[in-house]
Amino acid sequence: MAAVAVALLVVALSPFRIAGWGEVGIYAHCPVSARLLYPFFHAGVLHAALNAWCLLSLAFLYKVTCKRILIAYIMAVTVPVDTLSAFLPFDNPTVGLSGVVYVLFGTISFEVARKRYFQLWMLSYITVGFILPNTNAWLHLYCYLCGLAFALLNKPITLKR
Repeated sequence: MAAVAVALLVVALSPFRIAGWGEVGIYAHCPVSARLLYPFFHAGVLHAALNAWCLLSLAFLYKVTCKRILIAYIMAVTVPVDTLSAFLPFDNPTVGLSGVVYVLFGTISFEVARKRYFQLWMLSYITVGFILPNTNAWLHLYCYLCGLAFALLNKPITLKR
């Protein structure tokens, strides 16, 4: 239910234009309010719809809980954009739910049936993000790796006797 609420909120907010993306987007030395709000605002309706569709697909196919969505949100809003901006140009503020979605992609890595196939697709998604303009692929990579680390740390250990 949480995923549906988030998806509806994201799509409902998408038609509204913000006076300046700096108010709701993340960038080097952005205010805390921008860090907390950037997943909910999008560059357009299509951007919001694609992110909402990904979130809902993950929520229903892999039974993503409200707790896991909250953890993904926390990981996505704590991206070290100040540190990354020292090495990479972050000229435009970043907005969108994709950071949360990529954390969730990482958290389901050990739940998918075809793990190698899934990882190859994730590699291609992240690579395409580096090619497309106005896509913050570094954020996607960071969030995916955080989700993958979370999944690895929470993976059940099987003991062979």
